[in-house]
Amino acid sequence: MNHNGSHFDATMKLVLPQQNRQSVKSLPGQDLGRVVKLVQRAGETKPLRVDVAGGGPVGLIFACTLRSMMGEQAKIRVYDRRWTRRGNRIVWRGKEEGNNRREQVVTLQSNVWGQMPQLMQQRLFVAGKHSEMWPLGPDSPAERGRPRNIKIRWIEDCLLEMAQDVYGIELVPEPYAQPDAWSEVDVLAICDGARSKTRDDLKDAFGTSSRDLYSVNGAPLDETVLGIRVKGKLPDEFTVPLTVCQNRFLFNSLGGGFINMRLTAEEASELVAYGENGPVECIGKFGCTMRPDGDKFVCDRHKSVFKPSVDALSFLWPRIADGIKFFGVGLEDVVGITTFKLGMTQNPKFTAQLAPATFGFLLGDAANSLHFWPGRGLNTGVKSVQSLAANLKARWSGRSFRAADFAAHEGLMQQLQYREKSRAWTTMLMPDENGAPRGIEDRIRAGLAGGHDRQALTETLFQRLKSIKDRMAGRMGNLPDDGWYRARINGLDTKTLAVMVESGSWITREIGGEEVAVDLDLKRPAAPAPAPVPVPARCAAPVPAVARVAAPVRPSVPVPARALVAASAAPQPVRTAPPNIPAARNVPVAPPRTVAPSWGPARPAAPQRSVALAG
Repeated sequence: MNHNGSHFDATMKLVLPQQNRQSVKSLPGQDLGRVVKLVQRAGETKPLRVDVAGGGPVGLIFACTLRSMMGEQAKIRVYDRRWTRRGNRIVWRGKEEGNNRREQVVTLQSNVWGQMPQLMQQRLFVAGKHSEMWPLGPDSPAERGRPRNIKIRWIEDCLLEMAQDVYGIELVPEPYAQPDAWSEVDVLAICDGARSKTRDDLKDAFGTSSRDLYSVNGAPLDETVLGIRVKGKLPDEFTVPLTVCQNRFLFNSLGGGFINMRLTAEEASELVAYGENGPVECIGKFGCTMRPDGDKFVCDRHKSVFKPSVDALSFLWPRIADGIKFFGVGLEDVVGITTFKLGMTQNPKFTAQLAPATFGFLLGDAANSLHFWPGRGLNTGVKSVQSLAANLKARWSGRSFRAADFAAHEGLMQQLQYREKSRAWTTMLMPDENGAPRGIEDRIRAGLAGGHDRQALTETLFQRLKSIKDRMAGRMGNLPDDGWYRARINGLDTKTLAVMVESGSWITREIGGEEVAVDLDLKRPAAPAPAPVPVPARCAAPVPAVARVAAPVRPSVPVPARALVAASAAPQPVRTAPPNIPAARNVPVAPPRTVAPSWGPARPAAPQRSVALAG
């Protein structure tokens, strides 16, 4: 797509109006899971009708943010098949109902969480539900506060409650289904994840995603990652230098959390389970969670046994045990093991006109599914919904949207795609000192090859870790002394140590730099005044010559003729005009000129007139 440079120059900053930061009041006895029917009064703007496909963190943040900003001017329905109704409440299904809740910990940058509605911040960031973790930087400036670690499950639980009790949003515990006609929907927000069925159903409108840009030697680059959920024993900030000094393991923690382990193809081949009648690919194919059951790990859905946990010849299991030991946890602290694939696609566009009066938008992972290693997935998703919510609030006037209304939002989405995917792609390629790709699998294999000098490896990793610790010290709070970190390194197996050295530290300089900012303070464009009604320049009797003054012209908004007539003495008797049109005589009209307003296509400017002054 060809994007005008002006779309990228205008940064957007979302500042929620003070009056909209209050909760939406509920009526006594009202079913809080549903929107109150609005009675439209004469002269009032009709409400914006919004459907949201997907009620995960991104979908709920969007719905609650838009409701906070627009109040009863937004009528919102959110659909998700992972919910169920219990009494008059909508709740999340549990694992006994076939829904494995997400336990991952994510890091929200302060430029992101700081722009959430105040009430949302107060409910989400309560004591014991978050921690302040990562160093300050471009997306977490000191004046905004520190980045915050928070569990996805808590975001989902908290916002589902707020959607019902605070914002009065209609929640539908069903998968989203495309309607037969779009006449009852102004906006469709597609937030149902990286494998979005809604996006696939509407591919004719959004175009076909491509993996060509994220390929090596003609083959799309994918990574297999093991997600190891653990109970944490160390203060969260202690583990940050341990994570940043290597690229094999990543620990996002909040009194526990997930240690993510990048695998080679050979290691990924072990991701099978033993069922009653033979091997079952449940963890590798379906992403099932293996949970501890005595001295083995068992799938909670298929009841199959995770092969590496019972195979004495497994080469993956000891590598798992040694790696998590680096972060101060043992196999007895593991509460679940799962796996997922990582890869990226390029989307041609994020905004589509689905019908004459309906627009659809890709948001969150449905728009930009990212490699997790730089830790930006949810941040990017929240930025996308904040941008759209601000745009809808600024542009909604009760009339159908036009494509031009979303030029700024689409431009920001393209910026996010470029910024975040270029960062993630660099992390996947892991270029060497000459810029040649040397991906994680090649680095892991080199570390496992053997023939390494343990003393040299120990010193290399320690000096790297010490440098990172010293660099972060002023931005992280209290960290342990050097001896504590050296002890962590000395406890590693030589091959684990070699893999960590070969994997390299985080390439923070290469993936750092300016971030895409979302401006939530979008101004509503001034509505153009109706065009003046032409008045015949005829008089009942001859009129003496009078002075004529050229009326000023505003560049993009037509000016009614009445505003251009100066007040003076009593008017001469002239032909009576309609009450909203001033009397005028001898009015030559200059050719109209075209002026491009800032919010849409070019329109004719107000005609330049010479207006005869009365008297």
